[in-house]
Amino acid sequence: MRARLLGVAVGLALADSSIVTLALPDVLGQFDVAITSVAWVLTSFNLVLAVVAVPAAYVSRRRPRESFALGVVVFAAASLACGLAPSFDVLVGARCVQAVGAALIVTAALDLLAQLEGSDERALRIWVAAGVLGAALGPAAGGILTQLLGWESIFLAQVPLALVLLLAVRGVTGRAARTPAGRPSIPANAALLLVAGGLVAALFLVVLLLVDGWGMSPAAAGLVVTVMPLVAIAVSRLRPAGLGPVQGIACGVVLLAGGLTALALMPRAGWGWTIAPQVLVGAGLGLTVAGLTEYALRDRPDQVVHGGWTIAARHAGVVLGLVLLAPVLTTALDENRDEAIRAGAAVVLDSEIPPLDKLGVAQDVLAEVDRANEIGELPDVERALEERPEDDGWRALRDGLQEQLDRAVTSAFSGPFLLAAALTLCALLPVGLMRRPVA
Repeated sequence: MRARLLGVAVGLALADSSIVTLALPDVLGQFDVAITSVAWVLTSFNLVLAVVAVPAAYVSRRRPRESFALGVVVFAAASLACGLAPSFDVLVGARCVQAVGAALIVTAALDLLAQLEGSDERALRIWVAAGVLGAALGPAAGGILTQLLGWESIFLAQVPLALVLLLAVRGVTGRAARTPAGRPSIPANAALLLVAGGLVAALFLVVLLLVDGWGMSPAAAGLVVTVMPLVAIAVSRLRPAGLGPVQGIACGVVLLAGGLTALALMPRAGWGWTIAPQVLVGAGLGLTVAGLTEYALRDRPDQVVHGGWTIAARHAGVVLGLVLLAPVLTTALDENRDEAIRAGAAVVLDSEIPPLDKLGVAQDVLAEVDRANEIGELPDVERALEERPEDDGWRALRDGLQEQLDRAVTSAFSGPFLLAAALTLCALLPVGLMRRPVA
């Protein structure tokens, strides 16, 4: 029971790296900040976690039980501050503090799991699986909570859950480390950084495409993207026999890059087109993140410190992915918006609505485009054509305009997905160096 609670703690802490993805539009609507600033709700957590993971690991290796308890209290208090934040600056600051608590929770949990399980190997498997599942389920959980109860509920719900996790350390003392930790595995951690950078497209951009691009509800989009974590867990547990660790990781990198490429080449809008690519991404996620983390930690003199290095590498990769992909997506959306306007004008001119109405419709569509551009949203065809008749000609016009908008949005996401695939394939270089014996 306590081992499961520790696994939940790891998953909860790492889920926060992506859990607010679908809440960003609501956060933007509540606080008076620039569109480019709202991403700091995501970036700040990942950046701080990347910076403090290794120092937190050195603290946790000496006093694991106390470090875990302190991490839970800090995480819960910061979550409460996030949920009640009166300003955007307070929200970002609380997210930074939340990341410090998460670092202590995740690193201390590895040591505590080893004592409870009586085996470093079993502890590592639980720790890795919990981390992968938490990070992958983050967007789905956040989207469902945002739609049902508002974005604040994402953080407020974590407060009692985090405090319950204190039960996991009752009667557990951990194993105070005395031996030197040794050098981290540079190839494995470098590959983790690059893979995590590519995964940003899968864990963040897919849900943004579903919700902001294709108009799905956050809850429905959250259910769609559960394909990735479910496949990831299944593959990590059912790794093909006879496939060596390095070969499995290399296969995972190729699968992950293939899934991202498939997302870039979707022929049209529709959540069904994302399923097969998600299966590939999930399989790649299960093979790469689990395999690289296990490779970096197995047979190390102090797994806690090396676990800290893997957390630092992963979340540095997330920050890298956000920094690289966000401007590419923004530029592509601007370019494809202009193309969609031209295509939409052609749809209006070719439509079967009365000729005298065509000019007014074109003006209404352009006004909606300007409105959406000012607040950082995609145009709403229904808003542009509200109070218009419901006959066949007008319905065909609505469908045609929506098709052009969906096509432009889908095309805009292709570039970031391809860039993420290329970033992921770069991980094959350090993976090739992992054939050398671990120092």
